[in-house]
Amino acid sequence: MTRPVVGVVGAAGAVGTAAVAELHRRRRHVLRLAGRRRAPLDALRGGLPADGDPPPTVETLDLADTDALERFCAGCDVVLNCAGPAYLVEDRVARAALATGADYVDAAGDDVLWEQVRALVTGAPERTAVISAGMMPGLSALLPRHLAATGSAPPRAVLGYLGGRDRFTATAAADYLRVGEGFGRAGAALTGGVRAARPLPTRTDVELPFFPEPATAVPYLSTELERVARSLGVADATWYSVFAGPHVAQVLRQPPDGGDAPESLRRAAELDAFGHATYQLIVVELTTAAGDARTLVLRGTSASALTGVFAAVAVAALTGGTLPAGLHHAGEALDPRFAVDLLTGSAEVSDLSVYDSDAAHVGGHVEEAL
Repeated sequence: MTRPVVGVVGAAGAVGTAAVAELHRRRRHVLRLAGRRRAPLDALRGGLPADGDPPPTVETLDLADTDALERFCAGCDVVLNCAGPAYLVEDRVARAALATGADYVDAAGDDVLWEQVRALVTGAPERTAVISAGMMPGLSALLPRHLAATGSAPPRAVLGYLGGRDRFTATAAADYLRVGEGFGRAGAALTGGVRAARPLPTRTDVELPFFPEPATAVPYLSTELERVARSLGVADATWYSVFAGPHVAQVLRQPPDGGDAPESLRRAAELDAFGHATYQLIVVELTTAAGDARTLVLRGTSASALTGVFAAVAVAALTGGTLPAGLHHAGEALDPRFAVDLLTGSAEVSDLSVYDSDAAHVGGHVEEAL
C-alpha cells in the first residue's frame, strides 16, 4: 500500500516539531519537511527514531517565494501548515497546496482564514481543507463534543478552563495578542443561547479545578464555542483562558504600545516558567437539564506540543478518508472517538480522563507535579 506523502511547512518550529514527531511515530506517511533554515531541519530529521524507512526529506523554503512553495507542495497528498505568525502567513500555503492538487491542514486558523480558504475550496471542490487544527481553536471544540457523545443525556451548559504555566514562542505570542480580532470576545459568555449583555470579570489569583496553583482566569467567548454550543443544544457556555504566574497576566492586563507587545509577552512567559515545569490543562464540564455533570480533563506539556499533536491527528483523519471534500474546522469535523484514541497514544498527552461528576467536586485537590 502506497503511503500518502505529507509535506510539513514550518516543520522545525515548536508546533511543527511536535507534529512531525507524531506523524513519524505512526509510520503511515512519507514526510517532506520544509522551513526557513536548513540546520534546524537537519537536527529535526536526525532526532527522529530510526525505523528502517527512508528518513524524511528536508528543504529550505521562503514562504514569500510562491513558485518555490508550489514546487514543494507538488507531489504531496496533504500539506500541513505549521508556519506563522498566522496573521502574516494567511492563506498563502493553502493557495499553493490546493493549486497543486494537494489537500490542506492548518494548525492555526480563525474566522478570517476560514473565509480565505473557503474561496479557494470553491474553486477546487474535489479537495479537502481543514483549519483550526490546534489547541484553541481545535481541541477546545473536539473535547466538549467527545464528552457530549459519551454522555447519556443531552447537555444544557458547558464550563471550560484552558491554560497553565507555559512559554510563548515569538510567533505564538504575536498570534495570541491578535486572537480577539475576528475570533471572539473577551469578558463574555453565552446565557440562554445569546451573548451575555454584561461582560464577565477576569478572576485573579483563584483556585481552579485540577490546576495545581492559583491562577488568573480570563473569560473568553470564541466563535468556535458559540458554534459548538449550538450544535450540542447548549444554552449556557462559559470559558476561561488560564495563566499561572504573575508576569503574563500583567502583560495581558496592560500590553505595551506598538510592536513590543509580542516580545513582552514572550519574556513574561519565560519569567513565569523559570524554575517550574510547564504544563497545559483543558478542563471541560457539561451539565444536563437535570443537574447531572460530567468532566473531561486533558493534560499536556505545552500549547505548542498539543497543537502539533492535534494537527497530526487531523492529517491522519484526512488521509484515512474520514473527512469529505470541502472546508472543515478540525475540532468540529473530526470524529471525537477517532481523535481521542490517537491523542491518548501521544507522548505529549499525559492524561485524558472523564469523570462522572462536576469539575469542582473531582478536581479540587491535585498534585503539584504534572
